[in-house]
Amino acid sequence: MATTVADLAGLLEGIPAGAWVAISEEKNAVVAYGVDAQAVFGEAQEKGEEHPLIVRVPEQATAMFL
Repeated sequence: MATTVADLAGLLEGIPAGAWVAISEEKNAVVAYGVDAQAVFGEAQEKGEEHPLIVRVPEQATAMFL
């Protein structure tokens, strides 16, 4: 299995710490964010994203491997 590394810092800039974020399958755009992961997922699906990547913005800058 190949490992892919993506820097999401630019996409998450300006989104509050602790927020849940839905990123498009192509990982090039935030399609929704908020305090509830289920609501964010639902909003992303309403916008046509069948399989969005859901991540939580960390409280501190850190590395995450998904």
